[in-house]
Amino acid sequence: MNTRSLFFVLLSLVFGVGAVMLAQNWLKHSQPTSDNPDQTVVVTMSVSVPSGTVLEAKHLSLQAIPKALAPRNVLTSIDDAVDKVTKFPMLQGDTLHPDKLALRGEGSVLASLIEPNKRAVTIRVNDVVGVAGFLLPGNRVDVLVTFKVGNVRNVAAETQTEVVLSNLKVLAVDQKANQDSSQPLVVRAVTLEVSLEQAETLMSARGKGTIQLALRNPTDDSEVSVVQTAKPLEPSPEAPPVAVPAKAAPRPAEGRKMKIEVIRGTAQQTVTVES
Repeated sequence: MNTRSLFFVLLSLVFGVGAVMLAQNWLKHSQPTSDNPDQTVVVTMSVSVPSGTVLEAKHLSLQAIPKALAPRNVLTSIDDAVDKVTKFPMLQGDTLHPDKLALRGEGSVLASLIEPNKRAVTIRVNDVVGVAGFLLPGNRVDVLVTFKVGNVRNVAAETQTEVVLSNLKVLAVDQKANQDSSQPLVVRAVTLEVSLEQAETLMSARGKGTIQLALRNPTDDSEVSVVQTAKPLEPSPEAPPVAVPAKAAPRPAEGRKMKIEVIRGTAQQTVTVES
């Protein structure tokens, strides 16, 4: 081996060692550390994901932030977030909190997105009922029902519209439970998150008339007056029978007596007859 080849071999070794040292130094400083008493390590999103995403390690990262800015009960270990389902769309850099995640169930991801004591109810829609396709998972809607009042065969029958439910969350449109696009899409079914009482009202309204969904502004949390559905009247307890005195049989009317004067020739006679 000549001197020139030996020089290049030594130079390559020097560059290799330098690269390894630089990489180790970069990794050391890039990894968050909690040695600073004023900072804490939290789990954050390394990428943006839609709601209903099953989190993996590639979606997550650790970041050191001041303790004063750390949310309460924030996750501090990536293992605590892996295989969980996001309830809401998550942006890059968002910190992870248990309230934002749901356990991954054995069934569909949609079941994990339902709040406790809530149910998912699907109704059939068209381009009008579905707000021309602008309904997306995560939106809030009011439910209106339009029906006829009076004799439906009468041309002059009055049409009435009532708000039966308010501020319901849209869980899914058709079979999509995540908001992966903002483009309008005409769908055939919309799944709403309701309580059992609201589910009864929704089913009753569907049989009463035509349902229409009204899209809400995401920042609008105002209360809307809804029609209270009438409950069926409970049968009143039967009153004990009252004895009615029997009517006395009518007494036959007594015959009227009439006197008739009978004259035969020069003889006169008075005869009494009964009518």
